[in-house]
Amino acid sequence: MYGPGPGWGFWNSAEACAVSPGAKNSQAGSDEAATPAAMLAERLGVPQLSLASKVEIDGTQVTIYRQSEDGYWKVAADLPAVVSVVEKINEPRYPSFKGIMAAKKKPMQVLSLADAGIDPSLVGLANAATEVVDFTERPPRQAGTIVKDEGDGGSKAAEFLVTGKFI
Repeated sequence: MYGPGPGWGFWNSAEACAVSPGAKNSQAGSDEAATPAAMLAERLGVPQLSLASKVEIDGTQVTIYRQSEDGYWKVAADLPAVVSVVEKINEPRYPSFKGIMAAKKKPMQVLSLADAGIDPSLVGLANAATEVVDFTERPPRQAGTIVKDEGDGGSKAAEFLVTGKFI
């Protein structure tokens, strides 16, 4: 679920997913700090289980396994719930050439806010939770320093790191 333009942010994506059955937010967590799933859960008033590497559903309860540096955490909640997963949740399925060609012919459904049942006053620039007031282009990359190793390369590299206050 990607928004139509300025002011469309995480909260607007959560709003769209909450009111539009079948809407999916497949944005990467790395560029958003995994916020859409948390916002969707908040919007729906249901539990959120994040970073799932394995999901089990048993009747009215969902259990996830979240990998940590100490092993796995087992986290459970009652359904309905919002579950966000890590990229290693399953084995990747690679499309066949036939599938790729068929997908190119499949129509893309584009909905207006009204078609999706979204109140325009709840989304967009007028309702954005954040505002970009200024930005600066990244400065051009400067040329690096080449150190020729004449037996003292390690010393020169260490000196460079100390001079740059990296160490």
